[in-house]
Amino acid sequence: MSIVHESPRSASFSVLTKRGDIAAPAQVPTCDTCGTDEHLIYEEYVPARMSSPGSDAVSANASYSCSECGRFSAHAVPASWCPPNWSFYG
Repeated sequence: MSIVHESPRSASFSVLTKRGDIAAPAQVPTCDTCGTDEHLIYEEYVPARMSSPGSDAVSANASYSCSECGRFSAHAVPASWCPPNWSFYG
């Protein structure tokens, strides 16, 4: 089982695994150049999930680009976050 730690001062999370490893902090998508999420185009989003029964959770990930400056980024995102107006298709 993984333990998620949230930092109240920033929107970043880190995951502590059963082995005690700390994964890279998950951050809410924001353009580092423009300093906002206002112009982001989300290209891919994969929600947090279990890779197999009894294993550690795989963190949620997003890739996106900024329509204002053209910067691209991809990284882990908090499990509680999802892109605006995003929903599962059934």
